[in-house]
Amino acid sequence: MSARKITRIAFLSAIMYVSKALLEFLPNVELVSMLIIVYGLVFGREVFLIILVFNLFELVQWGFGVWWISYLYSWPLLGLAVLALRRRAGEEFLVWAVVSGLFGLAFGSLFAAAWLPVDVSYAFSYWVSGLPWDVAHCVSNFILTAVLGKPLYRLLTRVKKEDERL
Repeated sequence: MSARKITRIAFLSAIMYVSKALLEFLPNVELVSMLIIVYGLVFGREVFLIILVFNLFELVQWGFGVWWISYLYSWPLLGLAVLALRRRAGEEFLVWAVVSGLFGLAFGSLFAAAWLPVDVSYAFSYWVSGLPWDVAHCVSNFILTAVLGKPLYRLLTRVKKEDERL
């Protein structure tokens, strides 16, 4: 892997991490979902390395917990969805806003799934008790992706083209 690619992965992961840290005071409002969508559209499978580094940043800051296990599969699932849908949806950011919103709505159930091996009833109650927060996550993901997704996509596409010329 080239130094340029390693630097790009580190930089984009850091942007994801810092954006999440800056918005932590707002419950269930984050740019990570939108960034994963845009990164997946622009950089393809490289999005999984970006997610991995982001997850490691989170581990260093917050320490190990069941929440971190859910990060290991939740964020990559969004990356897989982007790669599976990108040929069909292309640059239609209303579609990506819906995908991001649905991911926000499903995030609590994905999080609760980490508790299934421990206690199914706890996992279910964890998910149900968090449904209002999942709705807030859905709405904020939809709005943020609808407003910021396309401009960021265009910017990163331009940066990638310039980078490829070097």
